[in-house]
Amino acid sequence: MKEASKLFLSMSEYHLQPNDVIYNTMIFGYCKESSSYRALKLLKEMVENGMIPNGASYCLTIEVLCGDGKWKEAEVLVSGMMKFGLKPSVSSCDLIQKAKNVTI
Repeated sequence: MKEASKLFLSMSEYHLQPNDVIYNTMIFGYCKESSSYRALKLLKEMVENGMIPNGASYCLTIEVLCGDGKWKEAEVLVSGMMKFGLKPSVSSCDLIQKAKNVTI
């Protein structure tokens, strides 16, 4: 991911705008590394740049956020994806539901 991150960041030096495929690929990579912060940051950046992340990008990021205990951020993403007409995966919904049932 280090090399991919360098290439991604260098795109702006050449006045190139990443497309949805590049964003989604980077989000997948960060999710595989369990880097919820970076995945979430790119997901937000993607939306700010007028692109719609695919359902898999949302679901993977939601699952990584849940794995990091960031339940509220995960719930916000579920709402965000539904605004775009995307449905969360069963496993994403299950993780969030389990979090709601946990008492501390």
